[in-house]
Amino acid sequence: MQSRQTSGKPSDSAKVDTVYLFIGNSAYLMEEAWRRLLAKTAHGASKGRGIERFQAKEIPAGQVMERLATIPMFGPKKVVIVENVESWPKEDRAVIEAFIPRIPPSGCLVMTSPGKKGIEGIAKAVEARGKVLQFRAPGEKEAPRWLAQKARECGKALSPRAAFLLVETVGEDYQSLSSELEKVITYIGERETIEPEDVLEAASSQRSFSMFDLLDQVKARQPGRAIQLLRSILLGGEPPLKVLSSLAWQIRMLWRVKDGLRAGLSEGEISARLKMHSFAVQKACEQSARFSDAELHALLDGLRQADVAIKSTGSSPEAILEGLLVDMCLQKKKPAGRGPGALRSYLQPEGKPRD
Repeated sequence: MQSRQTSGKPSDSAKVDTVYLFIGNSAYLMEEAWRRLLAKTAHGASKGRGIERFQAKEIPAGQVMERLATIPMFGPKKVVIVENVESWPKEDRAVIEAFIPRIPPSGCLVMTSPGKKGIEGIAKAVEARGKVLQFRAPGEKEAPRWLAQKARECGKALSPRAAFLLVETVGEDYQSLSSELEKVITYIGERETIEPEDVLEAASSQRSFSMFDLLDQVKARQPGRAIQLLRSILLGGEPPLKVLSSLAWQIRMLWRVKDGLRAGLSEGEISARLKMHSFAVQKACEQSARFSDAELHALLDGLRQADVAIKSTGSSPEAILEGLLVDMCLQKKKPAGRGPGALRSYLQPEGKPRD
């Protein structure tokens, strides 16, 4: 049978296949493809119902089969994404490989992996039944063009010099570039053209979404980038304890957003209940989907320990924060013996970070 392996995003007019394999090192592009797929399955407006998302190390292949065999109650398809399937043991990979040809039409399975090594059988089975999509990180020449296209989609014109300046300042990671572009667009307001001066001025202004950026780097397992961003925040005059408090508030907010989505609330309803700007809620909704409850719990526990260390030891607060970020990036599973709600009230029970 002819291979159905493609590169980049799937055609918007194409039918929804029963199985996809996302291969590559660009988590941001995979996330964009995932959102487009949900929109095509009519889940874009269903507030997350009928959609399940797992890390392969957290769920056996047999349970994935059971979920896909369930008749969907919301939307035309039961949609399941399993990330990093290369971490499944050999037995689970064999189970899912055998199941792929038998996925019911009411199911849609999406799997991700940085490469095909170790999952060659799964990749071959997906090619025969669905699509294998490649998502590679941008090169030095591609990133400015991609930024210009993203700006056009937002109704803005990004000058070539401004695009190159953004890439030079931020690097070639799509997630970081998208985040910085959003800030610049917010900064210039109604003006249509983005110039290099706007990039420089926006970068020196208050980084209201810096905690989102830190958590993005944590989820991407990028300790170097996370530490670089932390040092930038500290050099900007932010006290270490305020950074710690802000991170804790941000994680609690993600948890509350996840709870709101589970309750069937829209982004607008969540924004009203949490008294947050709609842009921040939109960003939190996107980011909350990338963290499991166990991961959020583990992050809060790490913040609690760092808070105690900063207040009770003579160690450098900056060094403690850097060590915390490295631990966060390398975190694999939640601490034993603690429930997922144990630390939700850490720091402040409600409201914004303390001053």
